[in-house]
Amino acid sequence: MIARRSGNGFVTRVRVASPLPELRTMAGARARLVLIVEDDKTTGDLLASAINDQRGYSALTVRSADEALDALGRVDPDLLVVDIRMPGMSGLELYDRVRADPRFRSLPVVFETGTGREHAQDLRDRGIATYIKKPFDLDELVRFVKRLVPPRNGTKLAP
Repeated sequence: MIARRSGNGFVTRVRVASPLPELRTMAGARARLVLIVEDDKTTGDLLASAINDQRGYSALTVRSADEALDALGRVDPDLLVVDIRMPGMSGLELYDRVRADPRFRSLPVVFETGTGREHAQDLRDRGIATYIKKPFDLDELVRFVKRLVPPRNGTKLAP
């Protein structure tokens, strides 16, 4: 947020989009981008930190499904990590909208939820067999990320 004072004394606040993460390794190859869709700031920050700590991976966090759709118009992620239960559009509704876009039909998605049983049928109906239940181990999430989108081969990664 930037505050600007005009000549008449009024303050105008302008929301500035957060900068995109650095997506290059030392060899110039694109790092794996993980788009995290999590309405809880603390959880989103923890997830992003765990992913950003991995060589060859970069995470971008948004707080809603609408923000995710906006981000998908500006970035080309390798993986989505999506909270199922969010205010407004749910993670499952986001998934349906993403899958309807030909550019993202094969984009891998990891769902996170506090109540897997509540959404079990919805997940099965969409062909989704795996999700991570909260609270989860960050190492488990990193293993999922690396399994779904392995680091790029032959790339000397920045430390």
